[in-house]
Parts: sequence; C-alpha cells; structure tokens
Amino acid sequence: MSYRDAITGQIPLTEHINLITSNGLKYLHITHPKAHARLSLFGAHLLSFIPANSAPVIWMSDDAIFNGVKAIRGGVPICWPWFGPAQESPTVQPLAQTKNFPSHGFARNSHWQLLDSQSDADSCCVRLQLTSSSETKRLWPHEFNLIAEFIISDTLTINLLTENTGNSSFDYGGALHSYFQISQPDAIQVQGLDKNNLEPRTLVGDVDIVCANPTATITLEDKQLQRKIAITNEGNNAMVVWNPWQSGAKAFVDMPDDGYQTMFCLEPAIIGKQAVTVAPGASHTLTTKLSVVDL
Repeated sequence: MSYRDAITGQIPLTEHINLITSNGLKYLHITHPKAHARLSLFGAHLLSFIPANSAPVIWMSDDAIFNGVKAIRGGVPICWPWFGPAQESPTVQPLAQTKNFPSHGFARNSHWQLLDSQSDADSCCVRLQLTSSSETKRLWPHEFNLIAEFIISDTLTINLLTENTGNSSFDYGGALHSYFQISQPDAIQVQGLDKNNLEPRTLVGDVDIVCANPTATITLEDKQLQRKIAITNEGNNAMVVWNPWQSGAKAFVDMPDDGYQTMFCLEPAIIGKQAVTVAPGASHTLTTKLSVVDL
C-alpha cells in the first residue's frame, strides 16, 4: 500500500503546506521554493526532503508499508522513549514484562496530532505532538508531552522536544533514525564519527555500530552525487551507523533485496546507561540539522 494511492482529502494549511488524507492516513505535503518534503502523521515520520535543484537527501524504501500499524521503512523514524529492544533498554522496567514491547519504543508506531504549521518566503515549520495516554502508560508509565518540529528550507532541522508533565523524574533514550540516500556504497565517505579519529570511513559491508564519541557535525560525502551532507546534532550522546547489506536487506519484507545499495543510516542517538533524565516540569531536546553542499 502506497501513501500516494487513494487520496480522499486535501486541506491547504498555508501557501506551501497541504494536509493530505490517503488510505485513511494523514500526510503533510510541503512544496516550497527552497525544498519539497513529505511527512506522515503516523509516527511523525519524515518521508522525504529534497532541496531545490538537488537529488533526494532522504532514502525511502520502495517496499515500505503504509498501514498505520507497522513502522515505516526509510525516512527518519523517531525512536522514543527507548532505542533497540525494550528488554535491553535501561529506561524500561521491569525486564520480565517487556518481551512483546515494540523495538525502538512506541513513538514511530503512534498516530500524532498536528499542533501547528506556518510558512513564509524563507521556510516552512510544522509541529506534531504526542502525549501520554492509557496505551503509552501500559508500555512506559510516565506523563509526557512529545513535540516533533520540522523546519524545512534549503536545510532541514528536526527538533524532538521531550517534556515531563508528571510529578516524578523519568529517563528516556531514542534516536532520529535517519536514512540517507546514497548513489552506491563505494562512492561515500563519512567523517566525524569519532573525535579522536577523524579519518574518513568508507562503506564496504554490513555495519551496525555505536559511536560514543562523535563530533557535533558528521559529514557524508558522495563522490558520484557530487555532494556533501553536513549532519549537525545536539542533545545526543552517540551516533548509530547502520547498513544491513545484502543478507540483512533480504530479511526485511519492506526493503528491496538491493535496497542496501542506496541507503545509509547515520542516527543521532541517546542510548546506553547514560540515558537522559528529565525532571518534573523540565524538558530535553534532541536535534539534527541537515545541510547539503555541492562538491
């Protein structure tokens, strides 16, 4: 099922932003002189970002499933309030009850609300909101207000704001699980994953690593696309680097067998025992900003 099929409603929100209903799910289509983008309200999920006169920056699986239940493969899924399997996360207790909890938390599998939107000659801004409910408390017993802000211009900024609306502190983890569009594996180099080793890294096979000492700005250079993407992050304590390679891609029903050749994940993350503690009435923001420069 594609999010492009069976469009049954379209509501203009601003000059540059339309709210689309397709197959019963809601999407935001952003058409601005500086960039085009698409967002799904299911998961507050960025599906695409294409700066003017540029190739797509974000990779989306051709076999992604849009059913309002399964997390969408590609784009920028929001992993929250934990990263990875729930039973391995120190932010989720008790372990005995987490066996059937969703991997990477519940934000990417939840239906979010449109909080507000605005646009002008320079950019578009959209904010989506997820709040605690009886269902979220079954998985994670805390009161919260989660706001995903997307600022679309010739750059893309994503701010994920976690507010503690309860009476006790909580710990949370997560990631902005960014899938980047690449030309081919042997055309790319990544720099800045380790402050102590700034040598460029290449993609030569399956990779799934956590870089615990990244620089504030990671660069993804693609010689064939003749561009460099600067990925500037705040509020994270690590970068996750992931490509499933051929065997991994074949194991996913929502990824083409050759999908690994055109995607590469670089994810600002909050993981491990150093999860973020948010006091009652306080907040924390995880941010990533993408800038594209021609080589």
